[in-house]
Amino acid sequence: MITTYHLANANGAFFSPHAWRTTMALAHKGLDHQSRGIGFTDIASICDGARKIVPTIEDGEQVLSDSWSIAVHLEDTVTSGRSLFGGEKGKAHALFINNWASFGLQPLLLRIIVLELFERLQDKDKDYFRASREKRFGRSLEAHGATADEAKAALPAMLAPLAQTLNIQPWLGGDVPSYADYIALGAFQWVRTSSSFDLPDFAGEKVADWHAAMLDLHDGLARTNT
Repeated sequence: MITTYHLANANGAFFSPHAWRTTMALAHKGLDHQSRGIGFTDIASICDGARKIVPTIEDGEQVLSDSWSIAVHLEDTVTSGRSLFGGEKGKAHALFINNWASFGLQPLLLRIIVLELFERLQDKDKDYFRASREKRFGRSLEAHGATADEAKAALPAMLAPLAQTLNIQPWLGGDVPSYADYIALGAFQWVRTSSSFDLPDFAGEKVADWHAAMLDLHDGLARTNT
């Protein structure tokens, strides 16, 4: 059975947006898998000891990291289950969503949730998180979180491509969910597990309906462990 390593907070909730992408992709492909929660400070001790990020999956002796690389590997090697991309063009479109979420949406959301996310971490991870993120931000967590209102003001424009697409079709994948949907869901799961901010409500009715439908997929998988 495949093991997926997730980041877990002090309440045991899995919060990594990228690991949620992988968990949903495995379910989409119909693969049996189990999720194991770890802390930031545990990553270096898992599998072969060479991992620096989650998601990391362990399938027998094979170890893979990085959500996009894992998705491409699953699509290329697992012939059972449904396609994650629906072909090469769908894969190219999903790559755009991958980069929009990773480099546009998620940095904006982090400014909104960073202080609550920090407070919910396992104690053993707090020093690491503060030091690494303050180095990345070039300012304290508190100063970064103080820009939350500014980030919320910019969020409708960032969410507009998602909202406008869902005004026309039920899924980012069109008539059926695809890996693009799981990418976007990962960001929503991150907020849902790490803060009190109601992102689906903020995003509007069509996005909220999509989000509710996403939570129902695969026997409610995304509703669990949050």
